[in-house]
Amino acid sequence: MASATLSALAGSLLSPLSKVSLEKLIGHLWDYLSSSPSPSSPDEAEKQQQLKDSLEELEDAKLNVKLMQGRIMKLFQKHKQNERVVGLHNKLKDVGYDIQDLESEMNYMELERKVQENNKAEEEEEGDSTTNSRFSGKRSFPFRLPTAFLSKKKRRLPASSQSSSLSTDEDIVRQVTSILKKIKSIESKLKEETILEELFDQITLNGVYDPREHHFTQNERVTTSSTNERKIYGRNEEIQRLIEFLTEPNVSNSSTVSVVPIVGMGGIGKTTLAQFIFNNREIKNYFDKKAWICVSNHFNRCRITKEMLHVISPTVQCCSTSNLDFLERELQRHLTGKKFLLVLDDIWSDEWQWLLAPLQSSQAQVIKIIVTCRDPMVLRSIDERNKIILKGIDHQEYWSLFLKCAFAENNPNNYSQELHDIGRCIVKKLMGSPLAAKTVGKLLGRDLTEEHWNDVLENDLWKLKTDAHDIMPALALSYYHLPPHLQPCFVYCSLFPFHYFEMEELIYMWIANGYIHESGSNSKTMHDIGEEYCHELLAMGFFDKVDSTNVKMHDLMHDLAQLVSHGEIYIYKSGKDEKLSKSARHVYVQGSIDPGLVCETNNLHTVVLEQVGGISPFLNHEALKRVRVLVIFDNTMQELPEAIYHLKHLQYLDLLRTSIKSIPELLCGLFQLRVLKLPQDLLTLPSQVHSLINLEILYTDNRKNGLMCMQLRNLNKLRGWLSIVALEIIRNKKEAAKAKLNERCHIKELNLRWNIDTVDRCNHVVQEEVLEGLQPHPNLEQLNIEAYMGSKTPSWLMTLALQKLQKLSLIKCRNWAYLPAALGLLPSLKVLHLNDIGNITIECDDSVPEMFPSLEQLVLHRAKVSFKSMSSSSRSLTPPRCGKLFPRLQGLFVDKCDEVNGLFLPKLSTLESLTLKDSPGLQSQVPRCLQNLTLLTLIELFFMKGLKTETTTEIGAQQQKEGRVLPNLKYINIKCCEDKSFMRDLLLRVPSLGTLLLSKCSPVSLPVVGRLSFLQYIVLEEVELILEDLAPVFPSLKELQILKKSTIIFQNVPSSVTTQIHNCFPCLDCLYIQECDAVNGLQWPISSQLPQCLYGLSSLCITYCQDLTSLPAWLHHLPSLKTLSIYGCPKFDSLPVGGLPSSIETLEIIKCDPGLMKRCQQEQSLEWLMIQHIPNRRYISKYL
Repeated sequence: MASATLSALAGSLLSPLSKVSLEKLIGHLWDYLSSSPSPSSPDEAEKQQQLKDSLEELEDAKLNVKLMQGRIMKLFQKHKQNERVVGLHNKLKDVGYDIQDLESEMNYMELERKVQENNKAEEEEEGDSTTNSRFSGKRSFPFRLPTAFLSKKKRRLPASSQSSSLSTDEDIVRQVTSILKKIKSIESKLKEETILEELFDQITLNGVYDPREHHFTQNERVTTSSTNERKIYGRNEEIQRLIEFLTEPNVSNSSTVSVVPIVGMGGIGKTTLAQFIFNNREIKNYFDKKAWICVSNHFNRCRITKEMLHVISPTVQCCSTSNLDFLERELQRHLTGKKFLLVLDDIWSDEWQWLLAPLQSSQAQVIKIIVTCRDPMVLRSIDERNKIILKGIDHQEYWSLFLKCAFAENNPNNYSQELHDIGRCIVKKLMGSPLAAKTVGKLLGRDLTEEHWNDVLENDLWKLKTDAHDIMPALALSYYHLPPHLQPCFVYCSLFPFHYFEMEELIYMWIANGYIHESGSNSKTMHDIGEEYCHELLAMGFFDKVDSTNVKMHDLMHDLAQLVSHGEIYIYKSGKDEKLSKSARHVYVQGSIDPGLVCETNNLHTVVLEQVGGISPFLNHEALKRVRVLVIFDNTMQELPEAIYHLKHLQYLDLLRTSIKSIPELLCGLFQLRVLKLPQDLLTLPSQVHSLINLEILYTDNRKNGLMCMQLRNLNKLRGWLSIVALEIIRNKKEAAKAKLNERCHIKELNLRWNIDTVDRCNHVVQEEVLEGLQPHPNLEQLNIEAYMGSKTPSWLMTLALQKLQKLSLIKCRNWAYLPAALGLLPSLKVLHLNDIGNITIECDDSVPEMFPSLEQLVLHRAKVSFKSMSSSSRSLTPPRCGKLFPRLQGLFVDKCDEVNGLFLPKLSTLESLTLKDSPGLQSQVPRCLQNLTLLTLIELFFMKGLKTETTTEIGAQQQKEGRVLPNLKYINIKCCEDKSFMRDLLLRVPSLGTLLLSKCSPVSLPVVGRLSFLQYIVLEEVELILEDLAPVFPSLKELQILKKSTIIFQNVPSSVTTQIHNCFPCLDCLYIQECDAVNGLQWPISSQLPQCLYGLSSLCITYCQDLTSLPAWLHHLPSLKTLSIYGCPKFDSLPVGGLPSSIETLEIIKCDPGLMKRCQQEQSLEWLMIQHIPNRRYISKYL
C-alpha cells in the first residue's frame, strides 16, 4: 500500500485522457449510410431511419462532448481531490473508448469493402490471361509454399473475414444509443457539479467559510534564496560557467540585459544551483542589487514587477497600486546606473519574457537574469548559447552525496561491504537526482541494515511506505504541465519493464491506441506527428536519447508513469494471483497466466506476452476481442494461434521473436493492420497479403525475404524498408509497373533482387524492361540492386530524378556496362557500393565543377572499374581530370579489384580511411598517399605485394619534420607486406598512431620508435619486430598481443642503458601470447629485466603455446597482476618456483596438464598452498 501522502499525489493527477471526439465516428456513419443500398423492405427502411436519427443526435452531442472535457478539467484543476469530478473524468474516458471501438468497427467494414472492390476490379481486368501463363500459379508467392496453397483460388477472402461483427444497422444503432445515453448521464451530473461549484463560490465570495477548503487545499511550491547547502556535489563546471557569465560584460553592446537559463527535470538541482550562485560572495560583491522571485505556476506580471521594485528601492510605496505602467517606469528610474541580478525561479510559460521590455529600456549599467525551468519551450526567442542543461550528477560525486545523506554523522566505512553494494544498486535507480539522493538517503538512514536497504531496493520507489513521495511531486509537476496530447503517450511507456524503446515501434503503438490523430490542416502523417511527440518528450526530459532511433526512460520516470496510469497499465509476472482490474487497458504478461484472472476486464487494447506458453486460451478470452496491439515473445511458438485471426481491431502485430514458419491466409482478414513483424525463419507468406491495404510496416529480420510485384499492388501505405524478390518471373515492364514504386513516397530503402541461381536462364532484355518499370519515388534514400543481368542502365538513373538518394549498391550485376554521368551529379549520394560487378565504366562530365559532390564512401569489391570523362561533343571517353572527382570522399575500400582506372589516390585530399586488399592495380599509388593524404586516420593494406618506398632510411632533422606527413593517422593494419623499407618509412610518419596490427610481414626494424608516444594497442602475428632505440619505446602502450611465432627483439642496445628497460612498457596493462611455441618460461631477450618491463601489468593470458611447461620464477615480482590465464598448453605442468603474486584475483588454467589440475584442487598440496589466496579460480582439464 502506498502512503497516504503518495495516494494523495496519485489522486491529484488524473490518468491521461485522450481527445474524445465524435467527428470521426460521425464521418464513418455518414459514409456508411451513403453507401448503403436503398431499403428493400419496411423493416430495413425503419432501421435506416433509426440510424439517421441517431446520427443527428450525435451531431447535437458533438459540441457538448468538447465542452464537457474542458469543464471537467477546469473543475479538477480547481480542486484536485474532488472524487465526483474524478469519477466524471473516468466515465468520459470510458465513453471515449466506446467511441474508439465503434470507429474501429466502422473502419474495418470500410477497409473490407475496399478490398473486395479491389479484388473484383483486378479479376475483371485480368480475365483469363493468367491461365495462359506458365507462371500464373506462382507469381503471387514470395517464399517457398506448400503445394496445397497453389491450388487455392488466389483472391478469395478468408472465410473468417467475410463479414464484420456489425452485420446490421440495428447493431450500429444499439452501440450509438449506448454512447449517447452515457454522454447524457455525464452531462447531467456535470451540470449538478457546476451548480454546486457556483454555490460554493458565492458562499466564499460573501465571506462565509468555504466548505471545500478543508478537503481540497493545494500546497503551492514557493522558493526563496535561502539555502542550507554549503557544498554542491558534481556541479563545479556549471558553477564556474555561471560566475563567469554573471561577472563578464554583456556580449551584445545593444542591450544591457542578458539571460542564462538553467534547464532540467524536477529534483535535478536547478533551484539549489541558483541559490548557491545567488549567495556566492563574488556575486554579492559584484551586483548592487539582487532579487529572487519564485514565479511558479501562475505568472503575475504586476506582482513580479512590484517585488523587483521593492528590492531595488524598499522605500517606494507601490503596494496599493496595480497600474503596471507606473510600476515599470518606477522600476526603470531606480535601475539607472545599477548592476542588477534577477533570479526567476520555476518558470512554466514563456510569459516571463514580457518582463524583458522594461528592463531593456532602462538605463541600468548591467542586468543579468537567471531563469530556471523544466520545459525548454518557455525559452522561445531567447539566445540559448548560455543555456545550462542539468543532467544527473556524475556517478562518483553522486555516490559521495548519497553516502552523506544515508549515513549522516555515521562513518560509512564502519558498515559492511554488502550494505555498500546494496546502496550502489539503489543509486542506479535515482537518476542522478540530488533530491532523490536526499529523500531516499534519509529513508535508508533510519535503519542502516541490509534487510531494510534490500526492502527499499526491491520495491518500486513510488510504492514505499515512507516519505519517498518527496521525489514524485517534483516529477509529477512536470507531468502535470505536459500538453494533454503527450500525457497518454508518456504513461503508455510504463507498460514495458525494460525502459528502452525504438521510436518507430512506440509511434505505431501510440497510433494503434488512438493517441495520435491525423492533422487536417497540413500534410503531416500520423507517423510524422508521432516523431514530433517523441522529440517533445525528449526535449522536456521525459525521455533520454540513446541514439538516432532509440530512446530510454529512467526508472523514476517509469515509476511516475505507472503511478499516474491509475491501473490502466498492468505488468503481470508469473505467480501473481491477483485479478486484472476492470480499468486495465494495457497488459504485459511475463510467464504463465490463468485466463480466469482477466475475467473482470473486457476492453484490453494492448497485450504483450513474454514466454507465456499455452497462449491460445488466453487469446480466446472475451477481454482480448478489442486488442489493438499484440506482441508475442516466445521462441517455442511454431504455429500462429487461430484466435488471432478474429482480432479485427488489431493494428500492430509483432511475431518477430517467435519460431513461426508459415502465416496462414486467414491473417489477411485483419484489414486494420498497420504493422506486421515476422520471424526470421518464416518460410511462407500468404498470397493474399495485398489485402492488408492499411499496412505501413512489413518487417522481417531475414532481409533475403521480400514481396513480389503482384503482392505489392494494393499496399499503398508501405513505408521504410521494402524488398522485392523473384524478379526473374516478371514478364515485362507493364507487369513490373504494377508495383507502383514511383507512387510510394514513404519507402526510404528499396531492394530489387533477381534469383542468382536462375537469373542466367532469363532473357536479359526482359530484365532491362523489368528494371525500367521499377522506377522508385524521388523520396528514395537507399537503392540496392542484386543479380540484375542486363547491360543497360534504366532511364530513371540517367536523370537527376532521385535527388534524395544517399546510397546506391549494385551487387552481382555482372553485365552492367556503364553508369551515366547523371549518377555523379546526384546532390545527396553519399555511398556508392559496387560488389562483384564485372567490368563497368563510370562516366564523368567535364562540363561540371565536381563529380560525386557529396560522396563520402566508395566501396569496390571484385570489380573492374574505369572512371572516364565523357566529351559532350563526341561521346568519346578519356581519363577524368584530377581534382574534380570525389571532392569530399572520406572512406575508400577496394578489395580484389584487378583494375581501377582513372582514380588517382593521392589527389583524394579529404580521405580519412583507406583500405586496399589484394588490388594490384592501385599498389603503385600507395607510397604517394603517405605524402599527400594528411587527413588519413586509418590505413589497411592486405596482400599488397611490391610496395616500394620513395624515401631513404636516412632522415635528417628537417626531413623528420617533413616526414610527419600523416599527423592524424591513428590506426594501421598491414597484412602480407614484404617491403621492409616501406614499413619502416610508414611507421616513422605517424606521430598520433594509437593501434598497430601487423600480420605475416617481413621483419620490421624501427630505430626511433620513441616517437610513437600515443600507441596504445599492438597486435603482432607471424612478425618479427626489431627495436633499436629505448627512449622509452612505448610510453602509452596498454595492450600487447603476440600471436603465432611473433617476437619482439631489442637489438644493439648498449649495456649502459639496460637499466632503462623498465621504461619500455610503463603503461602496459594486458599481455596476450598465443601459439608462440618457442616461448618456455618467457625467456625473452634481456629477460633479467623483464619484471621491470611488466611492472604495471594487470592481465597475462597465454594460449596454445604447445611447449610451455612453466612460468618464470620472477612472476611473483609483478605487484599489479590481477588476472592470469593459461589456456590450451598441454605441457604446462607446474607453477613458478617463486609462487604467484599476492595481487592475483582470478586464475584460469584450462586444457593444460591434468595432473596440475588435480594438485591445484587438492588441499594442502604445494600448488594449492600457492593459490589458496586467490578468490576466483577456474580449472578445466579436459578438452571440450
